[in-house]
Amino acid sequence: MGAGSSAIAVLVLVISGFIFNLIFHPVRYFSSRAEGQKLFFMSAGSGILLGALVFLVVSGLKPFLPTDSWPLRLAQFVNQSIPVPYAFRLILALIGSAALASFLNLFSVRIVRGAKERQQHLKGEPRNRAQRVYDRLTDAHGSPMAQLFRRAADNQTLVMLTLKSRKIYCGRIFEAPPNIDAADACIEILPSFSAYRDKDSLRMGEARTEYPVIELWIARQRLYTLEENIRLFDQNFARLSSGLIGPQRSSAIVEKFLRRTRRLLDVQRAEAAEVVAGFQGRKDFDIQDWIKVISIKEVESASFYDPEAYAKWFAKDLPAQVLHANGAVDPAVA
Repeated sequence: MGAGSSAIAVLVLVISGFIFNLIFHPVRYFSSRAEGQKLFFMSAGSGILLGALVFLVVSGLKPFLPTDSWPLRLAQFVNQSIPVPYAFRLILALIGSAALASFLNLFSVRIVRGAKERQQHLKGEPRNRAQRVYDRLTDAHGSPMAQLFRRAADNQTLVMLTLKSRKIYCGRIFEAPPNIDAADACIEILPSFSAYRDKDSLRMGEARTEYPVIELWIARQRLYTLEENIRLFDQNFARLSSGLIGPQRSSAIVEKFLRRTRRLLDVQRAEAAEVVAGFQGRKDFDIQDWIKVISIKEVESASFYDPEAYAKWFAKDLPAQVLHANGAVDPAVA
């Protein structure tokens, strides 16, 4: 094998490794955080392993195939048509990298011990496999800011962002990228309010811009949760009924209790639907139009935001002038 043929074979293996790393969710997470030589060696390592696997499989199967079988005839045709040693096996490495990565993705969440689909919802939709893998790996290997954004997105906790321009956004994180350290990384936030910090004291100013659309989002999430609970309740009605029946409870009493619970869920769903309809009756709100996309490199600091927590636990130790009129504490002072 000449130097040119060797270089082509190595290049094909590196490309195979890159394809595998690009598709397989766990490895893609780490590849997205790598660059330069590290990214090259990750691709080369995966490619060499894939190439070795292909060579072992082909060498193991070859003795069991008839000499006139179509796989051997195809391999002979490819090797004769492409003037590169082991051309057929290299092509198999390219195809196998995508096929193997796609197959392993079926088990990627289980491999990293990520959350089940029913345990994570965002924007009213289940999170796909890739997102759940990235969430789990971010919790284990992400930077402190990435972990904060991840927890905020999962728990839908309010987060306060201070930008380099002294602009403040407080809201709910909708999406945080796995490659948060990348130059073009951004986050999506649905703001509750925005403000500015004073250029001298860096305290948050009194003037705020409120975004009532977040109340619509909360109402929709509430409605979505109630509809999901009702669906699960109806699916498991018979199981719940048989599980509650016992010596002290007859079937009639249990059925009456379950139907009362079902009516209560219907009432709560109707109330949530009325709130959503009230918002949409005043104006045709599209929540997606209110989402702010903020570049990570513009974020100076980030923290969870609870306007009542500090006042609730430590107000007795604070001077009165620190507290706002509504009893909350200025986060800049706290």
